[in-house]
Amino acid sequence: MKLGCINSAWFGTDIEYFEGIKKIKELGFDTIDIFPQMDFKSYDIKKIMNLSKELDLPVVSMVSAYPELISLEAHVRRFAIDCYKKLIDMGVFLDAKNLLVCFGEYIWEKNVIAPETQWGYAVEAVRELSEYAEKCDMEVVVELEPFKYSLVNDVDTMERFLDDVDRKNCLANVDLGHLHVQGVEAAEIKRLKGRIGHVHISDNDGTVHNDWPTGKGNADLAGYLKVLDEVGYDSVISCELEFSPDPDHIVEWVEEAYLETAKLMDNLNLRKMKADKHPTTL
Repeated sequence: MKLGCINSAWFGTDIEYFEGIKKIKELGFDTIDIFPQMDFKSYDIKKIMNLSKELDLPVVSMVSAYPELISLEAHVRRFAIDCYKKLIDMGVFLDAKNLLVCFGEYIWEKNVIAPETQWGYAVEAVRELSEYAEKCDMEVVVELEPFKYSLVNDVDTMERFLDDVDRKNCLANVDLGHLHVQGVEAAEIKRLKGRIGHVHISDNDGTVHNDWPTGKGNADLAGYLKVLDEVGYDSVISCELEFSPDPDHIVEWVEEAYLETAKLMDNLNLRKMKADKHPTTL
């Protein structure tokens, strides 16, 4: 496995966007996931591409969140789909492996609009994105989110969603911190064998989505990683560290995440030090 970091770790801090990419490499990470700004121009994407090559820091995932995918309004859903397609286009330029999608929660606590209708909106949107991504030789990975009304918030709903989208390149993003908040045991990951395209790692106290560095909470991250290894997952584990409680010490926060996660992976004999251009999906 490789150890990566989502560059959204620097959001809300004084770390400049492109300096943040360099800092991720300096701290020791093997790969990077890019959360781009939608006002980026071609030269901004080219700068990211050049940095990735110069630093030997492969871009693995294009990341964003558009709960508008399940909006009541068709034109709003179309806006979200088109934004995600723009991220796929950016990803092609950066030689990224996948697009991460987050479509959030049922609106109005499943009232007014039938949950089945909102589910259908999400399936239709992600199927269209998967078909587009397939033409670009990319995958779409669906994030399991840890909130009460999230459409995909446990292994049951993940399996159902992937079945309904029914595209080979539409896979699960397994977020280990989210599993902990939802009380999902490590063994449950086995049900997704062969359908895992990407993994996020963070720690928390088991009650809310904290995005803490490994070791700061009580998640069974070692147990989750062992099961991932058992089912044959051998790709990237990306640290998700958005919105640190102490932005003035964000570098130390991200460094702690790197050191503790690297130590855990080393103790489990899971980390491959040399990043491949395209890590294997299993």
